[in-house]
Amino acid sequence: MRISRTAFALVLVFLFAVAAPSAKADTIYTYTGNDYATCGGTYCSGGPYALSVKFDTTLTGNALDSLPFTDITATIASFKFTDGSGLTLDNSNNASGTLQIEISTGASGNILTWFVGAYTSSANTQMQTNWDSPSGFIPGADFSETTPFFAGDFGFISNKPGPWGMVTTPEPSTFVLLFVGMGMIGVFRLRKRCREDRRPLRRS
Repeated sequence: MRISRTAFALVLVFLFAVAAPSAKADTIYTYTGNDYATCGGTYCSGGPYALSVKFDTTLTGNALDSLPFTDITATIASFKFTDGSGLTLDNSNNASGTLQIEISTGASGNILTWFVGAYTSSANTQMQTNWDSPSGFIPGADFSETTPFFAGDFGFISNKPGPWGMVTTPEPSTFVLLFVGMGMIGVFRLRKRCREDRRPLRRS
Protein backbone atom coordinates (compact mmCIF):
# COMPACT_ATOMS: atom_id res chain seq x y z
CA MET A 1 0.00 0.00 0.00
CA ARG A 2 1.49 3.29 -1.13
CA ILE A 3 0.89 6.45 0.90
CA SER A 4 0.85 9.76 -0.98
CA ARG A 5 3.29 12.46 0.07
CA THR A 6 0.37 14.74 0.95
CA ALA A 7 -0.99 12.17 3.37
CA PHE A 8 2.51 11.68 4.76
CA ALA A 9 2.79 15.43 5.40
CA LEU A 10 -0.50 15.46 7.24
CA VAL A 11 0.64 12.54 9.41
CA LEU A 12 3.84 14.41 10.28
CA VAL A 13 1.88 17.53 11.24
CA PHE A 14 -0.31 15.42 13.51
CA LEU A 15 2.74 13.86 15.16
CA PHE A 16 4.28 17.31 15.69
CA ALA A 17 1.04 18.49 17.28
CA VAL A 18 1.07 15.58 19.72
CA ALA A 19 4.76 15.87 20.59
CA ALA A 20 5.15 19.65 20.67
CA PRO A 21 5.14 21.31 24.08
CA SER A 22 1.95 23.30 24.56
CA ALA A 23 2.25 27.08 24.60
CA LYS A 24 -0.06 29.01 26.84
CA ALA A 25 -3.23 30.40 25.33
CA ASP A 26 -4.97 33.42 26.81
CA THR A 27 -8.58 34.23 27.63
CA ILE A 28 -9.85 37.70 26.78
CA TYR A 29 -12.88 39.14 28.58
CA THR A 30 -14.68 42.26 27.39
CA TYR A 31 -17.33 44.23 29.25
CA THR A 32 -19.81 46.66 27.68
CA GLY A 33 -21.56 48.82 30.25
CA ASN A 34 -24.80 50.74 29.96
CA ASP A 35 -24.82 54.51 29.56
CA TYR A 36 -24.10 56.48 32.72
CA ALA A 37 -27.33 57.76 34.26
CA THR A 38 -25.87 60.23 36.79
CA CYS A 39 -23.10 62.73 36.05
CA GLY A 40 -20.98 65.55 37.34
CA GLY A 41 -18.79 68.15 35.62
CA THR A 42 -17.64 67.29 32.09
CA TYR A 43 -19.66 64.06 32.07
CA CYS A 44 -22.87 66.13 31.97
CA SER A 45 -22.08 67.39 28.46
CA GLY A 46 -21.59 65.43 25.28
CA GLY A 47 -21.81 61.69 25.63
CA PRO A 48 -23.40 59.29 26.09
CA TYR A 49 -20.66 57.77 28.22
CA ALA A 50 -20.44 54.14 29.29
CA LEU A 51 -17.73 51.99 30.81
CA SER A 52 -15.92 49.47 28.61
CA VAL A 53 -13.37 47.01 29.97
CA LYS A 54 -11.05 44.53 28.28
CA PHE A 55 -8.59 42.29 30.06
CA ASP A 56 -6.44 39.34 29.10
CA THR A 57 -5.84 36.55 31.61
CA THR A 58 -3.42 33.65 31.28
CA LEU A 59 -6.05 31.38 32.86
CA THR A 60 -7.78 29.12 30.35
CA GLY A 61 -10.02 26.07 30.13
CA ASN A 62 -10.93 24.29 33.35
CA ALA A 63 -9.09 26.88 35.43
CA LEU A 64 -11.89 29.33 34.63
CA ASP A 65 -14.86 26.95 34.88
CA SER A 66 -17.15 27.32 37.92
CA LEU A 67 -14.64 29.59 39.62
CA PRO A 68 -15.68 30.84 43.08
CA PHE A 69 -15.24 34.56 43.72
CA THR A 70 -11.48 34.86 43.26
CA ASP A 71 -8.86 37.58 42.83
CA ILE A 72 -7.19 36.86 39.45
CA THR A 73 -5.27 40.16 39.22
CA ALA A 74 -1.90 38.35 39.22
CA THR A 75 -2.86 36.49 36.02
CA ILE A 76 -3.68 39.60 33.99
CA ALA A 77 -1.41 40.12 30.97
CA SER A 78 -3.05 43.35 29.78
CA PHE A 79 -6.09 45.52 30.52
CA LYS A 80 -7.89 48.61 29.25
CA PHE A 81 -10.69 50.73 30.74
CA THR A 82 -12.43 53.40 28.63
CA ASP A 83 -15.75 55.26 28.82
CA GLY A 84 -15.98 57.39 25.66
CA SER A 85 -14.90 60.60 27.40
CA GLY A 86 -11.25 60.31 26.46
CA LEU A 87 -10.31 58.90 29.85
CA THR A 88 -8.34 55.66 29.58
CA LEU A 89 -6.63 53.51 32.17
CA ASP A 90 -4.55 50.60 30.88
CA ASN A 91 -1.38 48.66 31.60
CA SER A 92 0.77 51.24 29.77
CA ASN A 93 -0.46 54.56 31.19
CA ASN A 94 -1.44 53.17 34.60
CA ALA A 95 1.64 51.09 35.33
CA SER A 96 2.10 52.76 38.72
CA GLY A 97 -1.58 52.56 39.61
CA THR A 98 -3.69 49.75 40.97
CA LEU A 99 -5.61 47.04 39.14
CA GLN A 100 -8.14 44.83 40.90
CA ILE A 101 -9.95 42.01 39.12
CA GLU A 102 -12.06 39.58 41.12
CA ILE A 103 -14.61 37.35 39.43
CA SER A 104 -16.75 34.26 39.78
CA THR A 105 -17.69 32.19 36.74
CA GLY A 106 -20.19 29.66 35.46
CA ALA A 107 -19.56 26.20 34.07
CA SER A 108 -18.26 27.54 30.75
CA GLY A 109 -16.05 30.26 32.22
CA ASN A 110 -18.58 33.06 31.75
CA ILE A 111 -18.37 35.80 34.38
CA LEU A 112 -21.27 35.83 36.84
CA THR A 113 -20.22 38.25 39.57
CA TRP A 114 -17.32 40.67 39.62
CA PHE A 115 -15.34 43.51 41.11
CA VAL A 116 -13.19 45.00 38.33
CA GLY A 117 -11.44 48.33 38.65
CA ALA A 118 -8.38 50.41 37.77
CA TYR A 119 -7.12 53.32 39.87
CA THR A 120 -4.29 55.84 39.58
CA SER A 121 -1.62 55.75 42.28
CA SER A 122 -3.29 58.66 44.12
CA ALA A 123 -6.74 57.05 43.66
CA ASN A 124 -8.06 60.36 42.35
CA THR A 125 -9.03 58.75 39.04
CA GLN A 126 -11.02 55.54 39.19
CA MET A 127 -12.87 53.38 36.68
CA GLN A 128 -14.80 50.46 38.09
CA THR A 129 -17.59 47.98 37.50
CA ASN A 130 -18.91 45.65 40.17
CA TRP A 131 -21.89 43.35 40.49
CA ASP A 132 -23.03 41.19 43.40
CA SER A 133 -19.54 41.21 44.89
CA PRO A 134 -18.61 41.14 48.59
CA SER A 135 -17.41 44.74 48.24
CA GLY A 136 -18.47 47.79 46.25
CA PHE A 137 -21.94 49.14 45.61
CA ILE A 138 -24.84 46.81 46.38
CA PRO A 139 -25.91 45.12 44.21
CA GLY A 140 -23.56 46.86 41.80
CA ALA A 141 -22.54 49.89 39.74
CA ASP A 142 -20.35 51.20 36.93
CA PHE A 143 -18.55 54.52 37.30
CA SER A 144 -15.69 56.78 36.25
CA GLU A 145 -14.39 59.65 38.35
CA THR A 146 -11.45 62.03 38.30
CA THR A 147 -11.99 63.41 41.82
CA PRO A 148 -12.52 61.26 44.94
CA PHE A 149 -16.02 60.78 46.35
CA PHE A 150 -17.68 61.98 43.11
CA ALA A 151 -16.84 65.58 43.96
CA GLY A 152 -15.80 66.58 40.43
CA ASP A 153 -16.09 64.97 37.00
CA PHE A 154 -17.87 61.63 37.12
CA GLY A 155 -20.29 59.28 35.41
CA PHE A 156 -22.29 56.70 37.31
CA ILE A 157 -24.97 54.05 36.83
CA SER A 158 -26.22 51.54 39.41
CA ASN A 159 -28.24 48.34 39.35
CA LYS A 160 -27.90 47.87 35.58
CA PRO A 161 -24.88 45.72 34.69
CA GLY A 162 -23.75 45.21 31.13
CA PRO A 163 -22.78 41.92 29.44
CA TRP A 164 -19.39 40.20 29.40
CA GLY A 165 -17.89 38.60 26.32
CA MET A 166 -15.27 35.86 26.37
CA VAL A 167 -12.77 34.70 23.72
CA THR A 168 -9.94 32.18 24.05
CA THR A 169 -7.00 32.91 21.78
CA PRO A 170 -5.40 29.89 20.04
CA GLU A 171 -2.02 28.66 21.19
CA PRO A 172 0.84 30.05 19.05
CA SER A 173 1.98 26.48 18.31
CA THR A 174 -1.32 25.87 16.51
CA PHE A 175 -0.46 28.45 13.85
CA VAL A 176 3.12 27.22 13.56
CA LEU A 177 1.99 23.65 12.92
CA LEU A 178 -0.57 24.81 10.38
CA PHE A 179 2.04 26.76 8.40
CA VAL A 180 4.54 23.86 8.60
CA GLY A 181 1.93 21.45 7.26
CA MET A 182 0.91 23.78 4.42
CA GLY A 183 4.57 24.33 3.53
CA MET A 184 5.33 20.60 3.40
CA ILE A 185 2.32 19.92 1.20
CA GLY A 186 3.36 22.76 -1.11
CA VAL A 187 6.92 21.42 -1.41
CA PHE A 188 5.73 17.87 -2.22
CA ARG A 189 3.34 19.14 -4.90
CA LEU A 190 6.01 21.37 -6.42
CA ARG A 191 8.49 18.47 -6.61
CA LYS A 192 5.85 16.28 -8.21
CA ARG A 193 5.08 18.92 -10.82
CA CYS A 194 8.79 19.37 -11.61
CA ARG A 195 9.22 15.61 -12.16
CA GLU A 196 6.21 15.55 -14.46
CA ASP A 197 7.60 18.47 -16.47
CA ARG A 198 10.90 16.62 -16.97
CA ARG A 199 9.29 13.41 -18.28
CA PRO A 200 10.08 12.75 -21.98
CA LEU A 201 7.13 12.81 -24.31
CA ARG A 202 6.02 9.39 -25.57
CA ARG A 203 6.23 8.85 -29.30
CA SER A 204 3.09 7.48 -30.89
